[in-house]
Amino acid sequence: MSIIVKNGALHVSGAEDKLRHKGIERPEFLKDYTLLDIETTGLSTYRNRVTEVGGIKVRNNEIVDKYTNLLIYSKSNKVPKFITKLNGITEEKIINEGIPVKEAMHDFREFIGDDVIVGYNVNFDLNFLYDLTKKFKLPELSNDYVDVLRLARVYYPRERHNRLIDCMQRANIAKVEQHRGLDDSIDTKKVYDDFREHFTPALLKRAQGKVKNINLVEDELEPWQIGYRNPINNKKIVFSGNIHMNADEAKKMVSNLGGENQKEVTPYTNYLIMGDHDFFRKDNSDLNKARDLIKTGAKIKRLSESFFLSMLDDWARS
Repeated sequence: MSIIVKNGALHVSGAEDKLRHKGIERPEFLKDYTLLDIETTGLSTYRNRVTEVGGIKVRNNEIVDKYTNLLIYSKSNKVPKFITKLNGITEEKIINEGIPVKEAMHDFREFIGDDVIVGYNVNFDLNFLYDLTKKFKLPELSNDYVDVLRLARVYYPRERHNRLIDCMQRANIAKVEQHRGLDDSIDTKKVYDDFREHFTPALLKRAQGKVKNINLVEDELEPWQIGYRNPINNKKIVFSGNIHMNADEAKKMVSNLGGENQKEVTPYTNYLIMGDHDFFRKDNSDLNKARDLIKTGAKIKRLSESFFLSMLDDWARS
């Protein structure tokens, strides 16, 4: 049994089926790849939708093909006003210009093929796309990937922000970001090429060294290994129900990542981690107690084991 981060990906004995089986991050400069970008209605794969997919296929560092489409859903195509203000995508535009999401995902998955994927903060995009390919029973999106954000953080280590637009402006590529799938894909390639031109072997080695490799259940970890942004740091946590992780190892992991294990739910509990099939049960005492405390103002977040592990995997890949 073990809970480890290997090449930036989380592995949990007994609970591997609850994780997205995405590829691993490969900080390097490729000449052949597919670069992609998506637009969504928000940040959560559980609550929000992909509104647009865009990508470019690159061979010998030249764009040889492009893909872009708005996605139509059967139930709702509403777009929050702040998203429309950001990228101009509206419900009317989706309905008039888009294609059904199943058709778009079939075409886009075929477009990506077996290529290594390149993108900016690309793990965000991969989570949404992975779930859609799984929903429509398409080939699993397990391609390895290059995250240009990783390169940006190494190249600009003293900058507070390293968004795509920041890199574009620093390299005089563009003054504004379009926030559209195809346009941002093309701009990301320009940033990637700028790094290709200016990176030294030492910088690239440093970027590769930033990909995490940690055993989360061994002896106490060093602060530099876990960072202050990990989702467990300073959190009080209760595990309840049918958890697939080994209970002792899960608690050891929480302790190693700067969290605190609690035996029972209290007003100060931050996360109640439930077995996936226990999440809506009415006979779980921890869940019922949490519901009562929430009514009185407690800020307890009830998370399924799958959601909790997804949070950890996102941190592992960051």
